Amino acid sequence: MTGYDDVQARLARGWNTFDTRSLLTQVLLPEGLAVALGIKEYYRGNALHQVQIGRRDEDAEEVTLGPHAVDGAYTAVTVRWRGIELHVETAHAGEDLVVLVTPRANQAQPATLTVSAGPLWNFPGAVRRAGAVLEASLPGREAPLAIHTTGEQVDDPYADLTGPYLAVRLHGPVGVSTGVARDLAQIEAVVAAGRERLRPARAGTDAEHRDLIRDAIAWNTVYEPAGRRVVTTVSRLWNVGKRGGYALFCWDNYFNGLLAGLFSSDLAYANVVEMTRAATPDGFVPNVAQGTGRVTYDGSQPPVGAMVALQLYRCFGERWFLEEVYPGLLGWNRWWWRVRRDGDLLCLGSTAFEPQWPSPQDIPRINQHFGATCESGCDDHPVFADIPYDPQAGLLRAHDIGLNSEYVMDCAALADIAAILGRDAERDELRARGAAVAAAVERTLWQEDTDSYRSRRTDTGEYTREISPMSFYPLLAGIGADGRAARTVGRYLRDERHFGGRWAIPSTPRTDAESASRSYYWKGRVWPPMNFLVYLGLRRAALTEEARWLAERSADVAMKEWREARHVHENYSAGSGEGCDKANSEPFHSWGALLSLVPLIESGDAPYFQENS
Repeated sequence: MTGYDDVQARLARGWNTFDTRSLLTQVLLPEGLAVALGIKEYYRGNALHQVQIGRRDEDAEEVTLGPHAVDGAYTAVTVRWRGIELHVETAHAGEDLVVLVTPRANQAQPATLTVSAGPLWNFPGAVRRAGAVLEASLPGREAPLAIHTTGEQVDDPYADLTGPYLAVRLHGPVGVSTGVARDLAQIEAVVAAGRERLRPARAGTDAEHRDLIRDAIAWNTVYEPAGRRVVTTVSRLWNVGKRGGYALFCWDNYFNGLLAGLFSSDLAYANVVEMTRAATPDGFVPNVAQGTGRVTYDGSQPPVGAMVALQLYRCFGERWFLEEVYPGLLGWNRWWWRVRRDGDLLCLGSTAFEPQWPSPQDIPRINQHFGATCESGCDDHPVFADIPYDPQAGLLRAHDIGLNSEYVMDCAALADIAAILGRDAERDELRARGAAVAAAVERTLWQEDTDSYRSRRTDTGEYTREISPMSFYPLLAGIGADGRAARTVGRYLRDERHFGGRWAIPSTPRTDAESASRSYYWKGRVWPPMNFLVYLGLRRAALTEEARWLAERSADVAMKEWREARHVHENYSAGSGEGCDKANSEPFHSWGALLSLVPLIESGDAPYFQENS
């Protein structure tokens, strides 16, 4: 096996929450056997078999996600539904799974816990009920794997399940175990030991940030059966429904690699490798690839992959990983220059193509303004609203400050990777191209009277009217080292008319009245990747006081809803720090953890970007 085959073999082993459809399903890999918990209530005679966080339909369950070891050695989740509240913990006893279900509230007639089992994803195997036990016959095992419960089993033929199951009345705590039968005290002891192993080794805010990152990654890591791979997705809820089972989003998944690397080099590698392998025949990593077969052949997202790959290499030092991802990352870098260049700089774009299977998600974007702005990673950010789209060229008519800055950063990181791999000609190519773009940014995208770098129209020569956090992105690329960067930061970053304030940094200036009357998904809220990239730029520019300020603000935003509800949001209010104030802010989104990565880097408790200190 190659290095990456070994990685996936290690990840796809043992019990974990690998099934994206339910937080109460544990799956044994590589066999693919699922043990799924459900709740049957008798007030209206309904059952809940698939539990998610973030569902907003009527009568949806309320979920609080607890700690989750990346390898599944311990998990905890609380589910509230129709007056029933269950606290569910899982742990490992060697190769066995144990589950402890503790009712904290119940209906007058106690609910029933259902325990069903069967192979997922058409994996081979069979399950039968033998008295009070489920028995799973699995390839490679001489004897069936037994699944036992404690408590009072009942015969309920109306549990709405199609395969074998056990049903246990929830008069009190109930235990489930695989392999040997265990009584409740034994199960409680195994779970307590798993819980204790996951307890932070030291107290303090940094430990809380590490817990937040671990749980954001672990709860969103699933097994994707079509590709036979373990990978972290942005949100379990986003995988189902219109996305067909899974969705890999470009810069999200690269960030997931960086976040996962705090706990598992294997999972970090998987996130970067799988996203890079999704590259299209034209050579770019798409905005999204999903289970329906849809791939955004019209466009990409910000080129942060090489930066992440280089940091993981510096952390773990495994050369095979760079050799695996470098060709795809180099092809992506060259694609930007070949397809999105207009003169000396890059523009955001959307390439026309005819979908093999037309998707409603593609209707507003292919070769259109919205498709081009999505390439920024910031979707409908109002800074793009007044920039016209050229369908003949497939480009927005502006040299984009964010994209060009990220591209210079990408060239530099890829050049360093090329040097490590002994690819000297490509190293020189990348350094020369990065230097040329950086020089063009300095020459044409600096606006002297506003002390800022801004996108500039290619048709009129006008600069964008409003500043955005993307105007700080040149710092990522070392642009503005002559003092321009410090001027921009000094004028705008901490000024509360622009990006200052307690809950920072907003995606648009606080005084942006122009777009106040219009609805924008990306207007005015704190978006974790923006905070992260601006922080890295401040750190590279040695603006230490400002970097510390942003690390403190990022920590405040991350901790507010984490401490209140254990939420990790996609975005947060820049007015109150809340995430739940908007229905379309996903409550457990992996990149929300970037807000906690910032203070960990600042304190030296994360192994990344310390070369900039």
